[in-house]
Amino acid sequence: MKCGLWIVTALMAAGCTAETSGQDAGGPASPPAATPPIVPAMWELETLVGAAPAPGARFQLKMGVDGRIGGRSGCNNFSARYALNGTAFTVHPPMIGTKMACPEAVMAQEATFRAVLETATTASVGADGRLTVTSSDGRALRFASTGAWESGGAENTATGGIAPPMPVPSHIVMRCGPEQLRVRLVDGQAEVVLDDGSATMLPRLAGETVAAETYTNGRMTLERQTSPQHGFRFARGRMALMPCILAQN
Repeated sequence: MKCGLWIVTALMAAGCTAETSGQDAGGPASPPAATPPIVPAMWELETLVGAAPAPGARFQLKMGVDGRIGGRSGCNNFSARYALNGTAFTVHPPMIGTKMACPEAVMAQEATFRAVLETATTASVGADGRLTVTSSDGRALRFASTGAWESGGAENTATGGIAPPMPVPSHIVMRCGPEQLRVRLVDGQAEVVLDDGSATMLPRLAGETVAAETYTNGRMTLERQTSPQHGFRFARGRMALMPCILAQN
């Protein structure tokens, strides 16, 4: 009886050992690595639907913490509202921007760039630190971070990425080509008062650098230059920006 009892006990122990080993071997897989978060950085386009940017084109993107996306779309500046939830990414219309004319190849890429953004469904940062934005039809934009908005690059260390304050009062009278304007900058917008007394509010485009700020509603554009010196330029529609001369303060 003692011998039989010892055999049964040994078999039960062996069965428990085998079951435990099976759980170890076939246990649940380790959770996938978390996708790196998208931080408020300035991103520079590397490829557009698999192609390199055309010569002379400049594509930049900034996803601001204020819920606005903006930057350069090859030839022009642009801005829009956006939503990001994990990797789910949506750009809300309307996308506003300047309307300058550029070489045909650049304009073609600009149209594609904006179309991908306007129909984007996902945005994620890979292990290589690159940002990929993908549209609903599978086309993708791939960006590298310049780091200027993450770590305070040399061009914005002194001001934290914000243009330095204007060394003039808020109400400015200026002549831009044949037009005389009164301009007031307030709450991220530019109020432009025309000769006839009508006033237009131009929202500031997101993603601007410390060297310039652009305010536009798509029909009228005001650019404030802050480096190497302060100054303004103004345009209507697709006209070229005209330098402005301060008339009085």
